[in-house]
Amino acid sequence: MISALWWQPAYAVTDPQLEQQVDTYLLVLAEDPEQAMSSLQALLAQVHSQTPASTATRIYGSEVLHYVYTGEIEQAEQRLTDLLQFANRQDNADVMAEALAIKIDTLFYQNKLNEAYQVVVDIEPYLEHTVQPRIRYYAHNLIGRLYMRDNQFEMASTHLYKAYEAVNETDNDRTLLRRTFLQSQLAQLQADLKSWPTALELAEQALESASQLTLQGFMPDLYLLKGYIEGESGQHEASIATHYKAIEWAEKLERPDTVLLSLNNIGASYILMEQYEQAKHPLQQANELAVELNDEYTHALVQLNLGYIDVMQDQHEQGLHIMESAIQYFREHGRKSDLERFLTEYAKALQHAGYHIKEAQILREQRALNQELFQTERDRTLAELQQRFQARDQAHRINRLEQDNELQERLLENNRLQNRLTMLIAIIVALTSLLMWLLYRKVRHANRRLKEANKQLEYHSLRDPLTGLYNRRSFQQRMAKRDLHLHSRRYHSDEIDALVLIDLDFFKQINDQYGHAMGDDILIEVAQRLTDSLRQHDQAIRWGGEEFLLFLHRINATDLVSLVERTLYQLSERPYISGTESLVVTATAGFITLPFAGIDEEKVNWEKALQLADMALYLGKANGRNRACGIQGLKVPYTELPEGFENDLSQAIAQEHIELVTIVGPQVERIS
Repeated sequence: MISALWWQPAYAVTDPQLEQQVDTYLLVLAEDPEQAMSSLQALLAQVHSQTPASTATRIYGSEVLHYVYTGEIEQAEQRLTDLLQFANRQDNADVMAEALAIKIDTLFYQNKLNEAYQVVVDIEPYLEHTVQPRIRYYAHNLIGRLYMRDNQFEMASTHLYKAYEAVNETDNDRTLLRRTFLQSQLAQLQADLKSWPTALELAEQALESASQLTLQGFMPDLYLLKGYIEGESGQHEASIATHYKAIEWAEKLERPDTVLLSLNNIGASYILMEQYEQAKHPLQQANELAVELNDEYTHALVQLNLGYIDVMQDQHEQGLHIMESAIQYFREHGRKSDLERFLTEYAKALQHAGYHIKEAQILREQRALNQELFQTERDRTLAELQQRFQARDQAHRINRLEQDNELQERLLENNRLQNRLTMLIAIIVALTSLLMWLLYRKVRHANRRLKEANKQLEYHSLRDPLTGLYNRRSFQQRMAKRDLHLHSRRYHSDEIDALVLIDLDFFKQINDQYGHAMGDDILIEVAQRLTDSLRQHDQAIRWGGEEFLLFLHRINATDLVSLVERTLYQLSERPYISGTESLVVTATAGFITLPFAGIDEEKVNWEKALQLADMALYLGKANGRNRACGIQGLKVPYTELPEGFENDLSQAIAQEHIELVTIVGPQVERIS
């Protein structure tokens, strides 16, 4: 922590004339960087020893950022070093806060987020004592954007609103400009949080402010943001009107990329309103513009929408061919997160066209991709959290070492003034012993905290953060122990286990229609109902997305069928409540015993058995959902089964090789 004795309180001492010249330079910078550099050189020439430190810091910082934004990073880093040395000599909170904010801005621009977070730790004590609203606005706005980039929305909101409070303390030529920028940032933040009414209100405020300032350059992006918010919140007609305003401004300012995005969004809104004829014209315009701009990605997206319209208008073959071509492009060139979303729309088109086998294949691809993204995102998040923890811990340790060093230097200086050599040696020995003892205590304390942190990390690494159920990793660990016991004969040969794979029906439509908040509430309630239905030695696992896995230990075939049927009823008989919404949700399941049909698990291990259960689940999906399909045994010896039968369950059933049982769920009103 920064002691209050180390630096003087900040005073708002500035040079108004130079400050006004900096504001002018910033306006010129947006229009003509070369002319702006000439203005900046003139400003630097006016700085002298009597220039207020706060104004000098702002001018020096402008030079650093000018080099950053023009890509001259080496010059920027050299000027930044000079700036920080200058700020350290001033003993002033305002000066230190602005200098450190310049450092965060430089690191943020280079995408060095971990290093930027270290500087956030350093700047926080100074911000508490910063007097000038301009500096508090700049620093909090910058830190808020940093947290937004990292999807830490709660922290981002805290800092952006502190920046907003700082702006409201000012009344000058740049007040409205800064307020407009913050309103657009806050609107985007609220959109990321799915707070659509607040996001829309902020977007409208930003548009009004931009209109007052005649900031034409802001208008296309602000209308595009407003139209996106209206569309996501279900206000499709308003969204269409707003996007046409975005197009009007974008054409005036020669921004064809914004025109392209708005045309596609207009078509998407018409599709969501099932007004397919009205959707065609803007999408065809978007299609031509994407080709003209050589924008392959958006062209494929527009083609996907046009193909979907063909399918909905019963031109099945033509539409599905167009959609398949677009999907193939996204498989080869798109982001996996986008492909996963587009596969869902493709599956809906296949369902409408009656191609249920192909629909099942696409749903399986989408589910596998969803699981991959879920695991990748989780691993990335854990790695980044660990890096953030190490960065903040390192920064705190550096601060403590600097404080210890300063204390030691003061003690040594005091002893030299007293000129008592014997006492000096005794103090040094005592100080060294004390520091060693303190270091020993700190190491012990740090080790205890590290052990506690490791326990917490281990717990969270085995649990799903939303539902609290065990996750895929914990189940794999359990099965690894089970395999070890099998090999060591600690499992009895007559012990039968079972696997039940469960997938919620039409869950993507629930998220689309009612929002992800309700979807999360349903997942939490499903986890609780599954836990309540199990015995003490069973285990419920969130397998990924809307899919769950039950591991049933020591269960006979009759009890297995009863438990699966009871689970289907427990999941579907009572509606799920979220806020004012009430919804009945059904599920489809596939189950199998382990070992399967008495076959040695070295031939059909739990992973192959789970693959069979997965095939049984998709068989239930293809036959109407809200049911469970179980593979109870073989009608022929295992050695007579064709190789790879677990990949083609339908053929095995058709050839009467498999004993299959179907359990139908309760008759309920459900989403479809």
